[in-house]
Amino acid sequence: MSDALDPADSSSPPVPPATFEFLIHTLFTQALMALGRIPNPITKQAHKNLATAKHFIDTLAMLEHKTAGNLTTEERQQLEEIQHQLRMMFLDQP
Repeated sequence: MSDALDPADSSSPPVPPATFEFLIHTLFTQALMALGRIPNPITKQAHKNLATAKHFIDTLAMLEHKTAGNLTTEERQQLEEIQHQLRMMFLDQP
């Protein structure tokens, strides 16, 4: 590994481990921001961008397809639940 990716760099805040759960929750959070459900942590403003929300929903669907048969029961259930929640929110747009 290169020095640029040294996890021992103490000047940065600690980051969570790279897990499938963290990945899908990151995409979920991005979709929530794009749906205007939570504010952007940088701007503190909530804005809707439905095309971006759809992109994140589609990305989660692609992950489900590409990982079929390779997830634990818990990972599969989390992915299905997150997608269901986002699809319902997307359809609930005025």
